[in-house]
Amino acid sequence: MQLALHLPPPRARKRDPETSHVAASKAARFSESHAGRIHIALTQGPATAHELAERTGLTVEKVCRRLPELAEIKLARVVMLLGKPVTRDGFRVWEAVR
Repeated sequence: MQLALHLPPPRARKRDPETSHVAASKAARFSESHAGRIHIALTQGPATAHELAERTGLTVEKVCRRLPELAEIKLARVVMLLGKPVTRDGFRVWEAVR
């Protein structure tokens, strides 16, 4: 299942070689695909980045890169309790925004 997201596109500077512009366009496809997988995994229940990596098969680094983007477009947020982020094993717990 593919989730259509509207993430800010990766950018390359005007002076960068054409290969950088091609890489930026490919990165946009991967970032949307990865963000969609992470969001779907979050709908299964709150999770840390490590738990999301296990659910999605992505690396923790890729998950950590996409979570703020999902928060920016209001599809995910850090679970808060009494004004403080909830953590599990020292890592913030994220949840899907419905």
